[in-house]
Amino acid sequence: MALSFLKGMFQKNKKEFNYEDTIDENNVITRQISPDSIQITEDYVRSGSNYTRTLVAVEFEPILNQDNIRRISEISETISIVQYLDFYEPSQVRKELSKSIDQNKSKLKEEKLSSYVKAKAQVEIEDAEMLLQNLARNSERMFMFQFLIHIVSSSLDELESVTSLVKSEVASIAKLNFPKTRAKDAFDSFLPINKNKVYDLTYRPMNSEAVSFFFPFHENEIYDENGIILGSNMDTNNIIMVNDETYLNKHAVYIGTTGSGKSTAMFSNMMRKYMFGNRIIVIDPKGEFGNVLKRMGGEWVKFSLEGGSIINPFDLPVRSFEDNNGSLQASNPLFDKVSTLITFFQLMYSNMTDLQADVLSEILLELYADERFGKSVTKNTDSSLFLRLENTDYPTMENLYNLLSEKAQNNKDQYKIIADFHQTLRAYAVGAYSNVFNGYTNVDVNNDLISYDLFSVYKNDRLVKPLYFLLLSSLRNEILNGDKAKTQLYIDEAHIIADPKVTVAMEFLYEMMKVVRSFNCGITTATQQIQDFMSAKDANRNYGDAVIALSMQQIILPMQKKEVMFVNNEMLYDFSEDDINFLEFSEADRKKKAGKGFLFVGSRKIKIHVELTDLEAKLWLDKDYSALEI
Repeated sequence: MALSFLKGMFQKNKKEFNYEDTIDENNVITRQISPDSIQITEDYVRSGSNYTRTLVAVEFEPILNQDNIRRISEISETISIVQYLDFYEPSQVRKELSKSIDQNKSKLKEEKLSSYVKAKAQVEIEDAEMLLQNLARNSERMFMFQFLIHIVSSSLDELESVTSLVKSEVASIAKLNFPKTRAKDAFDSFLPINKNKVYDLTYRPMNSEAVSFFFPFHENEIYDENGIILGSNMDTNNIIMVNDETYLNKHAVYIGTTGSGKSTAMFSNMMRKYMFGNRIIVIDPKGEFGNVLKRMGGEWVKFSLEGGSIINPFDLPVRSFEDNNGSLQASNPLFDKVSTLITFFQLMYSNMTDLQADVLSEILLELYADERFGKSVTKNTDSSLFLRLENTDYPTMENLYNLLSEKAQNNKDQYKIIADFHQTLRAYAVGAYSNVFNGYTNVDVNNDLISYDLFSVYKNDRLVKPLYFLLLSSLRNEILNGDKAKTQLYIDEAHIIADPKVTVAMEFLYEMMKVVRSFNCGITTATQQIQDFMSAKDANRNYGDAVIALSMQQIILPMQKKEVMFVNNEMLYDFSEDDINFLEFSEADRKKKAGKGFLFVGSRKIKIHVELTDLEAKLWLDKDYSALEI
């Protein structure tokens, strides 16, 4: 048949062929993919065993919203969106626009018409006049646009259900009809033959901006090759996979109120990263992760007023680094430690003045240089000494307290400045809190699963803030002086150190995130008190905001409405009203909404549902560790 077709093309009185004629002549493939039967009714077209319905847009709203159009493309049912586009002659456009303006002006004069109809007519007049002005300047190109949606279902009940869903979703931009008397024409218009047989039912003139809304250049899936499964896409039911090795950094942030599924989502992430060879370290103020990590062979490090684990605040790192406009620069370990200690002490004594901080810095340098309190270390100490120092070579909190007591006798002017701080220090050096802070480091963890449990001191601000910061600074030194093994550090309840009186603590976290990314480490922060988290700010920056902005992955889980509004306004997420309702959280729908929220990866935004695997659920929800014994 192909040869006869070619032969006919060279006859003197050859027939003029179009694209559909070539399909008729060369229909071998068409026959192979066509259904075995087709049935046409006024309610549907049955193609083989499938029931179909092709809806046409017969009336568009005068003002189109791109987000509403985007949501149509995210419908997870079996639908096809069909769009036809033709240039529209400017002269015809001007004629039609002028006619539309006259008709709408007539509506405004009709007394019986409702206020809504008149308001709509006024909007259409203004739009048409603006288009005419743009056409007069030759700055606007017009198109004739047609829009159809083809639905495929396995049953009539499903067809009705999907049709209702599609009409509901599209209602914000257009009215959809099923042309009962032209069902087959509508069906044919869906086929890839570039022929709209229901053109007269669905055409609409549009300018280039409006047309562009129907071609949303966004990717509604996040599926990175070799990535970790974070959850499922609530719009498409597809899995979400993120390979953070391919991004600028591996940092993440979880924001959600109590009961939102924040801890569950973090646990799931820990387990999956661990399976991919990551070392997992958790600062765990509420004691949620220690038991399960220990059952898996990890370390559960507890801090208590009764004694036990101690990390000496005066330990010195072997090497120290700082971020210098995006590049790492080596810094003096002693000076770095003194600066860190000042922040640590400010969290104990929040009223510390700049003068007190300066005097205390001098005394700390004296402390390190004094051989009575360990190996003498000064700013001129050879760097090789830092490699040879043992845990017992450093001063302790009690040593500092005693040195300040000496100042009271031999340097009264200096002591007068820091006398109040000395009194505060007593509790941490020799008083009620000494079992937490005073002594040589006895934590030597060599494990790929570690939980630092702060639960016993969690509700004591005077303890938990400095201890939290001490862990941060200690882990920073460990990572910077480590072997660059893949590590993810989880910092739960990070709002603890977001002290508006001591903004340098949150600044330390921000700077730490900038530095450790060069050492193959990601930091995951989490908070259930977003307003506290954003409270640490100075004249230069809001450090809670900066920490969130630095995180390539942002997981926003349900919150109270005032918190959702706060996040939306402060972080400029530009949530729609539907987005806000989706995130809004109440006791009544706690179970229904837990684990559901928005995932941002860079500029991409997606609705996520975090779900545990069967094994994760056994370990986390059921506390059933029998599977670990196999």
